[in-house]
Amino acid sequence: MTRPNPGSDENDPAKTFRIGHRERDEAIEILREAAGDGRITVDELDERMEQVQSAKFPVDLDEVLSDLITELPSDRFRPTSAVSPIDNRALALQGRDRFDPLIIRAGWESEVRRANWAVPPFIRLEPAMSNIELNFLEVDTALETIDVEIIAGLGSVTVVIPDDWAVNVDALSKTWGSVKSVVNAVPTGRRPLVRMSGSVGMGSFKARFANYFDRRRMAK
Repeated sequence: MTRPNPGSDENDPAKTFRIGHRERDEAIEILREAAGDGRITVDELDERMEQVQSAKFPVDLDEVLSDLITELPSDRFRPTSAVSPIDNRALALQGRDRFDPLIIRAGWESEVRRANWAVPPFIRLEPAMSNIELNFLEVDTALETIDVEIIAGLGSVTVVIPDDWAVNVDALSKTWGSVKSVVNAVPTGRRPLVRMSGSVGMGSFKARFANYFDRRRMAK
């Protein structure tokens, strides 16, 4: 059963805003995780994936995912109280929903996130032509998992973590590129696990601990 919607208004954005490959791919990933966790059967997975492929609007995805997640695809398109779903406050929450991740792009110039930056639970990296570095060494967060998706490109991605963090690359694929991790795959205690997914394409990925230059930069 899907949750009640705001009525049959033909102007409801969740019924009129066309979804694309990104939204369908995200829905399929949720289904695959649910199947892996044993929450749905393989037959249900196949049936629901077919529904996702034929979905046209966010409400169509609601019907497939309503018993698996608490924040439905339509939630990001509908107003809450008197606040428009597309305003400054909504933008400030970017990355809090897997359907609206924090997007970091690197075109002709490299992009670096360093120091104690605000880390959301969902991040998408697009290293089109240049490099992206996510440096978590000085990050203070209560998150247990950070999901990072890479959209295939020609650039490279580097993830730098503290000694008690971990990076899992099992869901990260490559075409002509390379994937290398020299860090733990399981965190120490309750420290965050960075879960990588997507594809590096013709680029490269590396996960590492701090080196001499990182420590020197932190000491300044």
